[in-house]
Amino acid sequence: MKVTKNQTETYRLTDLNRLDPVTVYVTNYEEGEGRIVIECYGKAWSQYWGAMNRTNIQNFIITTDNDYLLDCFIDNTSETDFEKISDMLLEKGIDTSVENTTDMWMQGDAMDKAFGQGWFYALPRKKTAEYLWFNRILDAIKEAFKNEQQ
Repeated sequence: MKVTKNQTETYRLTDLNRLDPVTVYVTNYEEGEGRIVIECYGKAWSQYWGAMNRTNIQNFIITTDNDYLLDCFIDNTSETDFEKISDMLLEKGIDTSVENTTDMWMQGDAMDKAFGQGWFYALPRKKTAEYLWFNRILDAIKEAFKNEQQ
């Protein structure tokens, strides 16, 4: 068995706008390889990257697009936009609303009439609440990492 001891840096972000305190644990194993754990309000997300093109986790997070990072950290980044579907139905003169998947399928005839057969393949989507929340967390982390570099 081989045991390696690594140094982990801990960042505590407080006094954030519309966010609870965030704790970030960063372990850079070697150049281009590392792990990050992010914790906020009892939830935690972790990610490992083994090929970051000769950089560390901090620089990788700063320079990487939030959409890519969000896809790495959370499973469901979008969900069906039932409010938009209801609005579209009203625009087409169909006075019904859908609030969930069951409603949508119960209104299948109305959905066919409004959007044509196969409507279920092209439903409007919106970002999940977790996506929007975690995006703000990532922005705060990026700002902290940038400030550290200055």
